[in-house]
Amino acid sequence: MWIIFEGLDKAGKTTLEWELLKATNFKHVVIDRGPVGYMVLDELFDRSTKLGNQNYIHQARKALESGDYLVIYCKVPYEIAMERLAEHSEDCPYNYKYAQQRYNTEVNHYYKSNYVLELDTSQSIKKCVHLIVKKLKEVQNHEY
Repeated sequence: MWIIFEGLDKAGKTTLEWELLKATNFKHVVIDRGPVGYMVLDELFDRSTKLGNQNYIHQARKALESGDYLVIYCKVPYEIAMERLAEHSEDCPYNYKYAQQRYNTEVNHYYKSNYVLELDTSQSIKKCVHLIVKKLKEVQNHEY
């Protein structure tokens, strides 16, 4: 199964990826930031091109058509994202709130809702991994 992690910087994607891989004994193919994320970031940094967006859309469609995927859409409240950035002495190079709105729109547009787990990563890592594993089982068994 393909697992695509989507979400803005400091939303917890990488941390959850590693914890999920350990919890599932590295049995899935995991992608850090899928095509929707690249489209949104390209727009925010004014580097999007028609051809580039077509490539991202094509990649998303390949995942959709396979039916063998799960999108983990990592979100975190704005205040926590800013705290996480500050902990790493980083600044956000874009309008975080606007970016989150764009991300929401695109995730809901390109991915089937049955194959998306929208996850508030301000919860504990253990709880987040539990929710991901539960959703993985639902998708694999078509229990949605």
